[in-house]
Amino acid sequence: MAVLAAPAVARGQAVAPPQRVASLDYAIAQTLIEIGRPPIALAGADGWDKWCVEPALPAGLVNLGTAREINLEILQQLKPDLILSTPYLERIKPKLERIARVETLPVHATGSSPWPHLVEATRRLGDLLGARDEAEAFLARTDATLAGYRDRVAPFRDRPVLPVFFQTARTAWVFGRNSLYNDGLVRLGLVNGWPRQPNAWGFSQVGLEALAEAREARLIAFEPVPADALALLRDSPIWQAVGFAEPGRTIRLAPTLAFGSLPVLTRFGRLLAEAADRA
Repeated sequence: MAVLAAPAVARGQAVAPPQRVASLDYAIAQTLIEIGRPPIALAGADGWDKWCVEPALPAGLVNLGTAREINLEILQQLKPDLILSTPYLERIKPKLERIARVETLPVHATGSSPWPHLVEATRRLGDLLGARDEAEAFLARTDATLAGYRDRVAPFRDRPVLPVFFQTARTAWVFGRNSLYNDGLVRLGLVNGWPRQPNAWGFSQVGLEALAEAREARLIAFEPVPADALALLRDSPIWQAVGFAEPGRTIRLAPTLAFGSLPVLTRFGRLLAEAADRA
């Protein structure tokens, strides 16, 4: 991942860390909030409660439009000290740099576990924003929280777990070994049941018939699930044959952002623990 530059030093005097930070990515924004340096603006802020949910966005945060179409006019009016971006917005980086300093943090689509990249990004953000102690405290809190859920999810250790996001009633993303969900499963003492090598983002896009490759698994279906998907699945011969129709074999979890940061893992752990408590 990219190494962020330390705050500049001029004439022997350290420059104050940036105070007005704009984030163009949910994962970055999650981390900023958790280390006590919330952004003043965020791309896609209006979709946060649907996909991210946690942590809560600060009051007064400005929506910068979608991640695919950043409202540069609003961004310029806000006069940020720093813009935090991702590699997927490199095409507009020259425009962003006319507004403020831009730092790019690639943490997903690396073809490997996101965990070490997210830990490093957290520390880099802490250094950049004068919040290294807060960043370390957040990392320690994440480890402790996940460790606290391990015993509670023990009922789910009887079989592998299959994290799935249904795109339609016939297609799904199944998250494998280099996904953020898998990082959570490992730390909870659970095993990912997906046998395929996923793409660089950590998932395989498949037709529902492919779920038969994980016939021993417990399926975790993340909301939002298409309205017609589970109805069609319940009537599917594949669904019946694999056993996902059996009690306790399919669990629906509230939205948990697949490409977020470490707060995703603590939310994922808590939701799984609550599901295990009900089992």
